[in-house]
Amino acid sequence: MASTAPIEIGIIGGVGQRLELNDEEELRVRTPYGPTSTPVVVGLLGGKRVAYVIRRGVDSTIQPHLVPYTANVWALASLGVTSLITTTAAGGLRDSFPPGVFVVTDQLIDRTSNRPLTFYDRGESFELAPADPFDPSLRGLAAEALGDQGVRYRDFGTAVVINGPRFSTRAESRWHAAAGGDVVVTTLMPETTLALELGMGVVNVSFVTDDDAGTSGGPAESISADLVRRRIAQARPVLVRTVTELARRVPAGFRPSTAVPADLVAGVLARAAV
Repeated sequence: MASTAPIEIGIIGGVGQRLELNDEEELRVRTPYGPTSTPVVVGLLGGKRVAYVIRRGVDSTIQPHLVPYTANVWALASLGVTSLITTTAAGGLRDSFPPGVFVVTDQLIDRTSNRPLTFYDRGESFELAPADPFDPSLRGLAAEALGDQGVRYRDFGTAVVINGPRFSTRAESRWHAAAGGDVVVTTLMPETTLALELGMGVVNVSFVTDDDAGTSGGPAESISADLVRRRIAQARPVLVRTVTELARRVPAGFRPSTAVPADLVAGVLARAAV
């Protein structure tokens, strides 16, 4: 029998990752923004009922700029999610963020374009102020989960989000680092701010797969999608344990520190699915 426990925790995984949940149930949630990247999988993880989407598809065939961010976030919010755990691959921009390190991201620099910006585009009087986009309580739990495993990690990091799918030029990497970036990713925006708009607290754990264009010290690697996939596969056990522990540690009934007015969220969630 499927559990009737509330679904308060959502997970958006990256780079073709797949979590094994207990009592799995696959849902095809209809949204006002079309289909989600993958069917939403609902089940038990860390003793909690969670809802899970693979951001770029099971085989990573959805390019970063084509991810249905609005559909993914809306679907999870419609199921009751208030805490969103995301994982991403990243390129390191500094010596202190080398390949092999895990990062509990605390800041974002958005360099994307032509992606959906907001749910509040139908005359609502609301402007999000995401000065600190990642929830401090959830970030603390993520750092604890990584620390308990004895892996290398940073409990902070500014992620520069680029359009992809191409990687950075050397000049762009230097520019991103000079702007204050620690790592570079392709999918955290607009995913993060869309989740904030629907009242979720967000925590991200990134894994540094490479020295982005060789700018973080030492000889430049030959960066490729295959290299990124191989290193993510190596990191997968740690990411799975971290996400599982995070789910276990999020308190029941958790609400983010900065919540959007409930009536605005309800208005977005009341929109007709297509």
